[in-house]
Amino acid sequence: MVHYMSKPSPARDAITDVADRMFAERGVDEVSLREIVIESGQKNVSAVQYYFGGRDGLFLAVFRRRLAKLNEARSAYLEVVDSEGRGEDIRSLIEVSIVPLANYLRSATDGSHYARFSARMTPRVDFTSRDFADISDVSREIIVRLRRALVHLPEDAAATRVDLIMNMMVSAFAAYEQRQEEGLLAGAASFDDMVTHLIEMAVGALTAPHNP
Repeated sequence: MVHYMSKPSPARDAITDVADRMFAERGVDEVSLREIVIESGQKNVSAVQYYFGGRDGLFLAVFRRRLAKLNEARSAYLEVVDSEGRGEDIRSLIEVSIVPLANYLRSATDGSHYARFSARMTPRVDFTSRDFADISDVSREIIVRLRRALVHLPEDAAATRVDLIMNMMVSAFAAYEQRQEEGLLAGAASFDDMVTHLIEMAVGALTAPHNP
């Protein structure tokens, strides 16, 4: 598990800005720390160690920034759902989690690496930790409501299913990104159809009966 290190400064912000852009354009594995440091105007790679505690800390800072933007959209979506009286509905809560991410990926006109980056980071971070205390309220709220809605499941089974579904959703988008980049989507469902299938699959998995 990696942890967020906060040492605010213009240099730190510059490194994060450049890393965010380069990761989005080329993917995490295609960008070196040296490139990021040079592009951000710093003099040596040790700046990453100083401001982020190393490569993993930089990854977390970029992930945290993107998650904050995504959760702003999720919060707005949840407000609408609540105003319509659907705040405890399983499908609506799944839509709150999926649709803002789908919209973000759809807006990436030159291709996106975000879902693959998220799929890489999600299993490595604790969203209930202080690292995400100020940006994960809506994510935690969605999880709490989903678990509460699964009244047909024991508490531990409900928690397991919600966790599996959250990882499945990110992995599905990551696979779509990769197949798009490889030119392997010919004959595949459209992006919108894929999103619809993903929502339906998630709802089906959560509402499936429990077999102890």
